[in-house]
Amino acid sequence: MAILAPVSYANFMIEPLLLTVAAVTVPFGLYLAFDRKKTDQRIKKRISRHERTRQALQRLSQQEEHWSLNHLRFELRQNYRSIQKLRLAGDWDGLTAQVAFGPIQEWRAEWERRAKIGLRWVLDPLEIVDVQPVNLQNRPGYEKDFVTVEIETRRRDYVQGPEGYFQEGSGEIGETPDHIAIELYKEYWTFNRRADGWTLVRTDRMFPESLAFIEDEV
Repeated sequence: MAILAPVSYANFMIEPLLLTVAAVTVPFGLYLAFDRKKTDQRIKKRISRHERTRQALQRLSQQEEHWSLNHLRFELRQNYRSIQKLRLAGDWDGLTAQVAFGPIQEWRAEWERRAKIGLRWVLDPLEIVDVQPVNLQNRPGYEKDFVTVEIETRRRDYVQGPEGYFQEGSGEIGETPDHIAIELYKEYWTFNRRADGWTLVRTDRMFPESLAFIEDEV
């Protein structure tokens, strides 16, 4: 009579499990490695663009004063402060001299939405920490000159309403804005050159990867 060896069903269960774990883990590991590679490529490309921007400004400033780094930083710092003041006040007519139609339309819709429910947007304090050009385009004629600047601010950003002071979406309301932290913010504003100065045409919270001015224009 044949003698049957005892069978361990646990072995039959473990092998498919190991195959499943391997099938999931290996592609996920490859995905992470690929994702890190893409991130590293974006960072290197961005650093390269910033360096090329500085080099382009050094060259262009010898031809046209509005490309001078110190002049550019000072002028756009003043523009930023003026634009934010008019925007907070809802002075859309005042903004038309410094801002293109697209951003004004977007800001006005947001301002009116808040006003309907009795909210007012506030930036207090608002300190401009730094303004640095990070991308540009230079072509014959002022109307084809563009520059993107990274603007770093230190500010308390909140709204004031009938119930108190709060940051939208936080769910935390106070009788004063003191409970709201003063934080560092980075924004990317793109300006178009006009004969009498720079006009804001686009704002981004993250670096606008889609703008490749330096890559093929300078």
